Amino acid sequence: MKFKVYFMISWLLLMAFPLSAIELNLDQEEFKETEIFSEDYLFAGKSLQFEGEANDLFAVAEDKVDFSGTTQLALFSAAGEIVVSGIVGNGVKAISPSITLEGKITGTSFLVAENLTLTPESSTEGATFFAGRKIEVKGPVTGDFYAGAGEVVIENEIRGNVKIHAGQLKITEQGKIVGDLVYESDQKLSEAEAARVMGEITFKKNEDSDFQDSFSKEDSPGWLLLSLFFKGAFAVLGFLLLLFPVSRRLEKRLTPKEILTHSLWGLLPIFVYPSALVVSILLVITIPLAIALFLGFIPLLFTTKVIGITLIGGLIATALKVTSNSRFLFFLIGVLLYSLLSFIPFVGYLLMVFISAIGCGVLLSSLFQMELLQKMGRD
Repeated sequence: MKFKVYFMISWLLLMAFPLSAIELNLDQEEFKETEIFSEDYLFAGKSLQFEGEANDLFAVAEDKVDFSGTTQLALFSAAGEIVVSGIVGNGVKAISPSITLEGKITGTSFLVAENLTLTPESSTEGATFFAGRKIEVKGPVTGDFYAGAGEVVIENEIRGNVKIHAGQLKITEQGKIVGDLVYESDQKLSEAEAARVMGEITFKKNEDSDFQDSFSKEDSPGWLLLSLFFKGAFAVLGFLLLLFPVSRRLEKRLTPKEILTHSLWGLLPIFVYPSALVVSILLVITIPLAIALFLGFIPLLFTTKVIGITLIGGLIATALKVTSNSRFLFFLIGVLLYSLLSFIPFVGYLLMVFISAIGCGVLLSSLFQMELLQKMGRD
């Protein structure tokens, strides 16, 4: 499947958040929230059951986020499982192995999950961007619908234009598309399924040759030399960045659990950035902010990758029983492994997101002056 979801990261947006406008909750056990907040609500812990009300909700959980409350604006979440049965005012931005939408959602949503389900009780209004292994649309959708998955099943009405890239697309007897359909799949819809589309249908068959061509391009000597050049330049600049005294903090070895916690925290700005950039462009008067966000992306990505790679290198050094605590050695170990794995198509992209999320999580924890990882390491 050629569909790829690109998340961008922006530290500038988070720096612009006034800390007094955020309700912060850190809990290592299952937590239930029922209060009403006029500000944003930020949670990080094992599990969250949110029945209250907040402006924006940011939730990172090891196990589950069960949302049955109300947000005036958006819901941002990353967890082992996410269930949304409440009311969301400005879209859901989430990533999880399993996402279930049961509530009323208004606004643009970006969802990435292995299994993604819109139940019959759900109601979605606004543009939706979905990616996953299997997507089931059992509830009504009003707005343009974009999806990339191994399998997409439409079992209710979608009122809007639909664009899908999938291995298999099914439109059941209860399914209906009131709008145009553009889809790329292994096979065409049956006549009965096509009759359930009220607009024009454009079909393109998945071609293995396109995928194979992409491999042949990456295997070419020119591409290999160019890739090695950029990786070498990144390594050199990374060593220069580690010369700053503040980078000595990276010489502390973290446990796998601590690194995972950092990566979960780092997903928050990854969710925030796309919305911030789009809104800044659409409002016109905030075009300077959009330019700043765009220009800040490259140095931000570089910094977070160096931090993430160094911490991963320290983890590998621990596994190899290396006694030295040199951050330069950690970075060398990490960058060698990262360079090798990045040659694998798509795996390299996922690794970049994970590494950057770790680095971004370190910056976030420093911003809020939290000792969450140290506490988790002592438990």
